[in-house]
Parts: sequence; structure tokens; C-alpha cells
Amino acid sequence: MDVKNNLHNNGESNPRKLNLLYLGLLLFVTLLTTLYLASTKAIFAFSDWTFHASRVEEIYLNLKSGSFFTFIAARTFHNTGAASFLFYPYIFFYPWAFLRFVLSPVNAFYAWYALVTFATAAISYFSMKSYSKKSLASFIFSLVYTFAPYRLYLGGAVFGEYLAVTFLPLLFLGIYEVLWGDKKKWYLLAIGGALVAYAHILSVFLSLEFAVILFIIKLITSRGISKDRIKSLLLAAGVCVLLVLPVIVPFFTDFIGQGLSSAKPGISYTMEPLYLLLNSFSAQKGWKLSFMLMLTIFTAWAFIKSRRNWIIYGLGLFACFLATRYFPWKLTAGTPFEMFQLTARYLSYASLFLTILFALGSDDVLEEHVAGRKKLTLSCSLAVFMALFSLSSLSVYQDTLKHVQDMPKITANSTQPAPFKRLRNYNYYNQFNYKILFGAFDYMPKSSLTSLQKQNSLLMHQAYLNGKTLTLSPLIKANQITYQVKSEKAADVDLPVIAYKHTTVSVNGQKHAFHRGNRGTVVVGLKRGQNTITVGYKASPVFYLSIVISIFSWLALLIYLVKFRTK
Repeated sequence: MDVKNNLHNNGESNPRKLNLLYLGLLLFVTLLTTLYLASTKAIFAFSDWTFHASRVEEIYLNLKSGSFFTFIAARTFHNTGAASFLFYPYIFFYPWAFLRFVLSPVNAFYAWYALVTFATAAISYFSMKSYSKKSLASFIFSLVYTFAPYRLYLGGAVFGEYLAVTFLPLLFLGIYEVLWGDKKKWYLLAIGGALVAYAHILSVFLSLEFAVILFIIKLITSRGISKDRIKSLLLAAGVCVLLVLPVIVPFFTDFIGQGLSSAKPGISYTMEPLYLLLNSFSAQKGWKLSFMLMLTIFTAWAFIKSRRNWIIYGLGLFACFLATRYFPWKLTAGTPFEMFQLTARYLSYASLFLTILFALGSDDVLEEHVAGRKKLTLSCSLAVFMALFSLSSLSVYQDTLKHVQDMPKITANSTQPAPFKRLRNYNYYNQFNYKILFGAFDYMPKSSLTSLQKQNSLLMHQAYLNGKTLTLSPLIKANQITYQVKSEKAADVDLPVIAYKHTTVSVNGQKHAFHRGNRGTVVVGLKRGQNTITVGYKASPVFYLSIVISIFSWLALLIYLVKFRTK
């Protein structure tokens, strides 16, 4: 009787109070780790940092000038008009851009980092709660998954994948509900899939691999799938497509058949299994699992009691296998699997599946030996432990910042790649004059990439007129680049701006025809004299229609959810 009273007094019988307690602890760990990073008053610019920071800067400056949409890089990416915004989702960068209006560049980033971290923790907690019906297991899952070493690494620079990891628990909860659980919760799959697509297209394909595996497992273990579950699966897929139409449409209107490049294909790095094993026991973030998950791999067989958990265990091991060189990645040459580039990406999925087992196993042990007030005390202790564990992982980052030099100022139009350097508020803008290390030429015409000379000429703002090379200075507006060109006779000018299907050109205020040159750039016929040439981008009407359809789909889904919960 006393135990029951203790549970009641501590909120165990009140799910809302318990949820608030756990969310409060998750917020505590989020703020503590973020403030620890922000205390450096600096950012270590490495890997994909300059690519994403440039995209955020473009969005921020366009918002500042009154333009909500960003289509081409007019202000960043050396004013080349690169359209990574069309083909690489960026909706989750808007909070970062809006924070720039009220915070310094460094603090705006860390505030956004905290928002994403807490969103990951909250989504992880409620997804696991829906799956397991266990509050403590959900709390443990959220802590270990959110502050996993690989995710901490992603949070430093690899932001597309970092954002996608936020929504993986919701996506796989949706897959579970449609195939095994409550098929009426198909909307979880639709929402989870849409949110991952808004974050990182490549993660959609990675997730599809495991979704197909789960579908096959369901077919084998259940000897088929009921018509109702198939209908729920198709409904979720159809609604998901409607929700992500603004992401999909540009590929059909501007990418397919246009001779554009994407991210460089090919598996560039695979891990040694021994490296993954030993590195997972070191106290730092990186391409690894945590020691908790590595222990789970070796001990899970002792506490797994259900076929469902054996499936999860198998998926976790398979994800680890895919991350290493033991998988025959050479056989994927020339196939779509080449686009995955880094096999370490599978560590996000290994972390997801193995953390489920770790949380369930830990919960079973604690339920047997801990009760009443001790359980809540233990929860607080776990939060403190994970905070300290995460701080130890991040301490290497902080130490690195102490020894890395500040990014120096460089003259504009440089082809020198951005170095791994330290950014502070006073030198934050220095990074934008460097060549972006990874992604500077993504989604450009393949003809732009056939030689280093062509690439450098774009970065140097070089135009070609009457057999001469001109270095031009652009005048910039949102999604618009203007050049002043004086020609001694009628001639074509090849501008250092990429030409896309929906690129627009005006000369002296009048709409003007153009064609794509051998650099994949805008080539315009000029008359003799001074000419003002403006290159812009006008999205297809289908794109705006897709936004309307997506918004109405979200509203219809929200109305359905309200009615569903009311019932």
C-alpha cells in the first residue's frame, strides 16, 4: 500500500505530470550541453558547415529584404546563382535565419542547435512512449538517442542529416503501427516521412531501405499482410507525397533532363569494424556508437524475450554491418546506392534500433529493483549522468576551439577552399569569401564541372565578351543578380551565373532571350553600348500550386487528427 501511495504522490499515476517531469529533465540536459558549447563564444567551421551556413545566410538576407522564398544563391556561393535551395530542403533553417534578427551569428546558431536538440528529445520520448507504453524506458531512450556520439558529431556541421535524425523515431513508429500495431495510426508514417523529407532527401532513401526490410519481415512472419494494412500503408504514402510536394516538384520541373549534377556519387569512406568497436568506448563524439549501445550488442541476447525485439536487434546489427567495410560496397558501383557516399550514415539507424533495446532492457532491470520515489530520483540521476557524459564527449570540441586559429579575412572572389577554422561574431562573415569546401558546385550543370578552369572562372565572377575575359561586380537583390556590361559592338556575353530551366533574363529592363553556354551559364546577346543585365529565377506555377496543396493537406490532416482523438 505504501509503495502505491508513493507512486501516486510522485506522479506515477498521473501521466501528464510524469511527462512534464521527464521533458523538464530533457530540457535541462539540452540547455546544459548547449550552454557549454555556447560558452566558447565560437564555432568550429568544419566539414559541411560553410555549405549550410551560406544557405542560412542567403535565407536571412532575403528575409531581411522582404523576400520569403529563396531559389538561387545570389548573395552567397560567390554569386553564382547555384540552386541548391531548389533541390536540397531548407525549411528547418528558417528558425535559424529568424534567430539572426535578434541574436548574434554565433548565439543564433547555438539557440537553433538547442531547439533541434530538444525537439529530438521530445519526439523521441513520445514516440517511444507510444511504442512501449513505458515512461521510464521512453526517458532512457530519449536521453541515449538524442545525445548519441554520432548525433553530437552531426550537430557540429552535417545539418541535413542532423535534422533528419530528429524525426526517425516518429517515422519508424509509423512503420510499426501500420505493419504491426494500430493501423488507424497511419498518419504517423505520413507525418514522419514528410518531416524527414523536409530535412534530408538522402535520409528518405536510407529509411526506405529499412522500411522495405521490415515489410519483407512482416510478409514472412505473418504469412502475408491484410488488405486493411495495405490500405493504411498506401494511404500514408499518398498523404506523405501530398505533404512533400514542394520538395518533389522542383526535381520534375528543373532537374530531370536538365543535365544537372547532384552531390558527388561514390562510397568515399567505410569504417573498419575494429575502429567502430574500440572507438565506441572513447569519450568523444564522432563516427561511433556509445559504449552503452556497444554493450547492448554483446549482451542483448541475455534479455531479449520477444520475436519483435529480436527483429529490432537484427536491424541494429545490420545497420552496423552496413556502416563497415565488411559489407561489399564495391558491388554497388554504378548503382543508386553510390549516392550514400559515407557508410557512417547508417550509425543513425544503428543508434535508433539498439537504443530501443537498451531502454527496454534497462527499464526491466529498474522495474524489478527500484520503486516509488527512488525511481524518480534515479531518473534525475540518469539525466545528470547523460549530461556529464555528453559534456565529456563535447569537451574535445571545446578543446579544439582553443587551439584552432580564427578564420582570417580574405579578398573577395577567391578560389581558396574554406579552411577548418574558428568563427566568432567579428569574423563570422569571413567564411563567405572562401570557396565552400563541400557542395560549392552541387546541382550545377555538368558542363560547369568539366574543368577546374570553368569552376574557378565562376568563383572569380569572370564573364566572356568579344574574346575577352571580364571580371564583373554583381549588384544583388533576392534571387536576382545584375551586371553592368559595356560592349563596343553587338556580341554575346557569357555571364558567371548558372542557367536553369526557369531562369529569367532582362536587358535594360526588357525581358530577353538567352541560352546556356559551355560553362552551363547564361549567355545573352547584347547590343553595342552600356547594358544592364539582370538574371533571376521565376518558379514554375506548379511549384506554388504544390505549396497550396501541401498546406491544405496539412490542414486536412490536422482536422482528421482532432476528430480521431475526439472519437
